[in-house]
Amino acid sequence: MGQEVGQDSESLRDLPGVRVSVEDLTPAAVASGLAPDRLRQVVEQKLRQAGIPVLTTGDFPVGDPFLRVRVNTASELRGAIESRGLIAYTVDVDFVQMVFMRRNPAVTFNRAQTWQASGRLGLTEPGQLADSVMRALSAQVDQFIGEYSAVNPR
Repeated sequence: MGQEVGQDSESLRDLPGVRVSVEDLTPAAVASGLAPDRLRQVVEQKLRQAGIPVLTTGDFPVGDPFLRVRVNTASELRGAIESRGLIAYTVDVDFVQMVFMRRNPAVTFNRAQTWQASGRLGLTEPGQLADSVMRALSAQVDQFIGEYSAVNPR
């Protein structure tokens, strides 16, 4: 049975490829061993394995499409769980491209989010932050691959 294609997934149809952009990481994320270049490489590898062309920063296809990765952390939590030293984190993967308004094509937005994975929020020990982030990131990239593949069959 085919996968249901939503409105957001339609924005992924007929793309020449995808560039990956990782936003700056928080100090806690960097301290846990995460690095923007490593996250980008992991995402790009998953995309290539799925047969999705990966663009470089020198490629400028129409719409400048890119998959954006954001990892945020909160300071160690206070209160009842302070003694456990947990840290909160979010991982967000979305798809951004240049768009225009149908009712007024002269209005072009520099960038707009046209697809978003189910966000991930978690609590973990600081020593487990990198592993937790990588698992959440992998799940979101898998979601993107599934939806991309549904509208771009081989």
